[in-house]
Amino acid sequence: MKYIPQAREDQKQLLDAIGFKNTEELFTHIPAQLRAKKLNYPPAQSEMELRETFKQISQLSTLPKLNFAGCGIYAHDIPSIVPFLQGRSEFATSYTPYQPEISQGTLQAIFEFQTLACQLTETELSNASMYDGATALAEGVLMGIRLKKKSSGKILLSGALHPFYEQTIRTYCEEFKDRIEKIDIEKDHIDLVKLEKILQSGADILVTQSPNIFGVIEDYSQIGEWIQKSETLWVTSTMEPISFGILRGPGAFGAHIVTAEGQSFGNAAYLGGSSFGIFTTRNEYLRQLPGRLVGETVDTKGRRSYTLTFATREQFIRREKATSNICTNNNLNMLAGLIHMATLGKQGLKELASQNLSLCEYLKNKIRTETKLSISNSPTFNEFVVETTKPASAIVEQAANEGWVCGVDLGRFNPAWKNKLLIHVSELHKPQDLDKVASFLKQNL
Repeated sequence: MKYIPQAREDQKQLLDAIGFKNTEELFTHIPAQLRAKKLNYPPAQSEMELRETFKQISQLSTLPKLNFAGCGIYAHDIPSIVPFLQGRSEFATSYTPYQPEISQGTLQAIFEFQTLACQLTETELSNASMYDGATALAEGVLMGIRLKKKSSGKILLSGALHPFYEQTIRTYCEEFKDRIEKIDIEKDHIDLVKLEKILQSGADILVTQSPNIFGVIEDYSQIGEWIQKSETLWVTSTMEPISFGILRGPGAFGAHIVTAEGQSFGNAAYLGGSSFGIFTTRNEYLRQLPGRLVGETVDTKGRRSYTLTFATREQFIRREKATSNICTNNNLNMLAGLIHMATLGKQGLKELASQNLSLCEYLKNKIRTETKLSISNSPTFNEFVVETTKPASAIVEQAANEGWVCGVDLGRFNPAWKNKLLIHVSELHKPQDLDKVASFLKQNL
């Protein structure tokens, strides 16, 4: 649907039809003290003037020459086929596909995404995507609480969870804050000794993230063994889904609910997005799944077709029976992710993940041999922490003054991490770029 502005005569006709003299009368039911006296909007501009204005805004900040920042949002190469197909009207729409007879392209795209999401995470059931990785994880915790029904056991959060994800969980689960407990970390991963004891004593939900805030891959094999012997429901999060190209999906280790940030697939980093959330689980939890679900069926002529199904959102059923207030999915971003994944294929994803891993290991070895800085021996994927001898913020600032980003200062999240510099490496980086990082750190010890 196109946006068509109304002429003054059109507005007058509409107002006459509903019995109002002017638009101000439409808002008289709002108390005067709650209404803004004046809105400081800039004057109206023509299309040509608007283009010039946005051009000036775009020049306010320059793109860095090199960028090694990750920490939840990752820059990767996006094949040209992604934006080309993403804009096709058969697939992309901002409207909910309630009428399947005119939305088959959109519905099939969602269905195919659900299939790939299950294959990535090694689970059985996926919804149509969610807003982002953090809200997907928070919805996973809420779903776990519903599955546990009236239990009041602990909700365990990994101490190596990204702080933004933790804050999102605490916001969503404000009513259950007295049950939330953080698990200590051992250097840069979950303290497995303490976790085993807690699981043995009993807990309702365990929340983990791998790779975690430090880029470290958690020992899901061991955690999965303990989960199978307990009554705890396991919810996982992954910020970098490309890692699934070489790592087993959490579902393979027994995770009950698997969530992930999908931004790395088909979506540029921009200024912290755009993104979409991946949410998968087991078939037995179908009735508790938040968000949309697209199913495959046949039409009256026996042809394969698709439709929204098992709608348990509050628009369709009584509010108190709804599983979630998530009323949509990030369809456009999800579509970009789907096209990217389909373009890569299984082998392409594996090769891409291997490139990221190899380049990351190259830089780690380079820093170890050329500087006196410490790097953990814990397994990582495509980002890792360098223990700096001075605040990481100073090192990041120095690089910024030179026009590039050397990583993320983890001290911005926790003062105890002020000497931790998180560096992300991907297929976008050339060996000479990695050499520059090592040389820069050596000069700025």
